[in-house]
Amino acid sequence: MSIVNIPAMRLRLAAVLLASAVAAADAPHLANGLPPAGRVPVDKAIKTAVEFLVKNQNKNGSFGTRTVARTYELWCHVPGGHQAFQGATTALCWMGLNDSPHQTEASQKAQAKCLAWLVKNVNVKRPYLQQFYNTWALGYGARALSQALQKGAKGATPDEIRKTLRALVKSARLYQTPDGGWGYLDFDNPLRKPTWSTPFTTATVLIGLYDAREAGIKVPQKVFDRAERLMWRLRTPDGNYAYSIDWKWRPKGSINLAQGSSMRNQACNAILHRLHPERCDRAQLRRGLDQIVKHHRFGIAALRRPRPHESHYAVSGYFYLYGQQYAGLVLDHLSDNDRRLYWPKLVEFVLKSRQPDGSFWDYPTYGYHKFYGTGYALITLARCPAGIAKTINRKKDSAGKAKPSK
Repeated sequence: MSIVNIPAMRLRLAAVLLASAVAAADAPHLANGLPPAGRVPVDKAIKTAVEFLVKNQNKNGSFGTRTVARTYELWCHVPGGHQAFQGATTALCWMGLNDSPHQTEASQKAQAKCLAWLVKNVNVKRPYLQQFYNTWALGYGARALSQALQKGAKGATPDEIRKTLRALVKSARLYQTPDGGWGYLDFDNPLRKPTWSTPFTTATVLIGLYDAREAGIKVPQKVFDRAERLMWRLRTPDGNYAYSIDWKWRPKGSINLAQGSSMRNQACNAILHRLHPERCDRAQLRRGLDQIVKHHRFGIAALRRPRPHESHYAVSGYFYLYGQQYAGLVLDHLSDNDRRLYWPKLVEFVLKSRQPDGSFWDYPTYGYHKFYGTGYALITLARCPAGIAKTINRKKDSAGKAKPSK
């Protein structure tokens, strides 16, 4: 018969509880501070992100994998859903590497391999009756290839890029909904053309088409007109955007409030300002940025949560870096004073998702999240003006909290 040493067990339990309490006390509160991996200068964050992508690029030039190490995952049909995820992820990685001020021989070779893959694979078909994940590949593919065409990037000829861009425009027209937008799922009416759309996926595609038109690719004006009408229709007086057409009738629903929509608002504001700067003016852009700063804690609360919309105000983790990236595009249209005001906060927000290996991610998605997240982060950090990046106060207090920039 074994004898249980009660006092010894109590001591062990007390030690475990004390260790847990110390660890909790040491853990940073991400709404107010930075994790250890995020306490790095901007130039180091960019350099290590580039190195991560170069080191982990697939042999065929793409980024991301279909592997999964958890029991719960996004609904995704094989192979089309993964082709869509990989196409969008690879386009984001190419843009991140290409935008980066840290250019090496290895990163340039990686970009060339990546572009060669994109022109052959990014025009993805609809994965399944109810799935339209190819929307992301169409939007980001058009944006990446337009940038490649305008910059004369290596890896594909101008004719190859134009051919793929024209195919993407054709696909975008095919999958544009009757109300003028683009979505990623359609549970109600799985028809030849989807019937459900959201303003932020519409903005994602529309920015890609806008860039394609700027690069000399013909895009019918009616494509823009129909999409714009939908976005203005779903914009609320508060400057937010209803999540989708079915949410229009609940303007004060949680996901439609600024707490739930601030990260999605940025893409919508960015494209509407490009198309109609007099209607979506700089004051509205600033209001959108004020929202993403004020309600940042709700983005952090959702960061890396494994299920869509499970956090406060129905925020999903994958809104996080998406929103920061488009906030960077918005800042392109504002004054130097505005940039000095908002960029330090935006950089801090992005760094909160940095990992010790140099990658960034916000939501677990098969084997794609570290790659699309790092692409988003590089696109964002690379846009921060060098002078501002150098003057951002990166000193931390004893709790690891970033001191506010003056």
